[in-house]
Amino acid sequence: MIIRKTFGKLGNRAMARIATGMAATLILPGRSVTCRLENISRKGCRIQLTELPRLGETVVVRVDRVDAFGAVTWVRGPRCGITFDNPVPVEALERIRWSAEHEKDHEKGKISAAGAVWR
Repeated sequence: MIIRKTFGKLGNRAMARIATGMAATLILPGRSVTCRLENISRKGCRIQLTELPRLGETVVVRVDRVDAFGAVTWVRGPRCGITFDNPVPVEALERIRWSAEHEKDHEKGKISAAGAVWR
């Protein structure tokens, strides 16, 4: 029997969020920018970046082989919130959480995978 952990603190949100601090990519129409994924849930995320998108802009958040389509729902300072069109699968959130909690192991795995491509 697999026991699933709950994700983060719920507070006033409909879905709990996982704090990550991971590097991610925000894909916008005509460009993509590197950002910092501060937290993520099945329904949305908060990112930090220097080139802010416009409110309502359609975007894709890419992190750890997970692509989440959505729209920018708020912009404040260097941060913005994104609401996803479809909930992120639980398995994808588990992988993102593992990557955030085991950052060194995750980086080693990415380097090993990249080395295997060159063999």
